[in-house]
Amino acid sequence: MQLWNIYRSRAIGFWLQVNGVKVIPNLRFGDRRTYRICCDGIEKHCIIAVGSHGNLKIVQDREIFLNGLDVVVKKLQPVAIVVYGAAPEKYFKKYIDAGIRIVQFDSSYATSHMEVV
Repeated sequence: MQLWNIYRSRAIGFWLQVNGVKVIPNLRFGDRRTYRICCDGIEKHCIIAVGSHGNLKIVQDREIFLNGLDVVVKKLQPVAIVVYGAAPEKYFKKYIDAGIRIVQFDSSYATSHMEVV
């Protein structure tokens, strides 16, 4: 199922690009088994997107996310990473220090649960 979803993501991205839409590929990795395949079909030195929402609070989920992100950065050497969800400096500083631009957007959950003052 994970392979199928990666294939679908790349196929839709390709179709959009062929039809003139600029695409930022969104990389998802479920666990260690997906680390080696999650970059398939993505060019090196491009802009990529990842979602951190729901991946940083629980220790096990955080380890999977951060280890997977390390694999992705090493393999793709992106120029920028668009992060949907939190991008705490303690986790993303090493990428910034390596010259990778981090662009962070709050998740819709975070923005819908903000306190109104």
